[in-house]
Amino acid sequence: MDNKKLIHDTVVATLAALNSQPKPQDCYKATEARLYAYSTLRANIEQYKLDIRDLKAERVTEKSKDITCWGGASSRLTPEEKQQARIMAVEVKLARDQAEVAKINRILDRLEISEGTDAVDIIRQAYFFCVPLDDIALHEGVSLSTIQRRRTRLVRQLALMLYGAEALM
Repeated sequence: MDNKKLIHDTVVATLAALNSQPKPQDCYKATEARLYAYSTLRANIEQYKLDIRDLKAERVTEKSKDITCWGGASSRLTPEEKQQARIMAVEVKLARDQAEVAKINRILDRLEISEGTDAVDIIRQAYFFCVPLDDIALHEGVSLSTIQRRRTRLVRQLALMLYGAEALM
């Protein structure tokens, strides 16, 4: 039981260290990056779920003595504990991506309440489905510059929802 806690803490600390990057100064660009990443994150979530299922179904065997994992207090980890560590590593990535997707969904819900469904549709088309802005303008029956202005205004609002007062600087 103590080894499981050690494995979990190690995996969480390692992933946190790898992902701890300073927040970008340009909140607008960071918001756009998060919106563009949304579709990939959704696909990752599905893949992580499959990976976890496969890892849990995989038969655990000790194949080689060449590579040895050590836990705390110099104790050798069993093959089951190594497998559990792999599963936990994928579960941490799954939770991180699910949290990001949930956050984007929440801010889009807030945007829909304040701006309406058309505004959210513009964001979804432009960022999630990568529809060119001139196609969106044609579909909406407005000029390209109007869609560009709307998109810019909406992304600024989303940045404010995501980053708070930092987005104003």
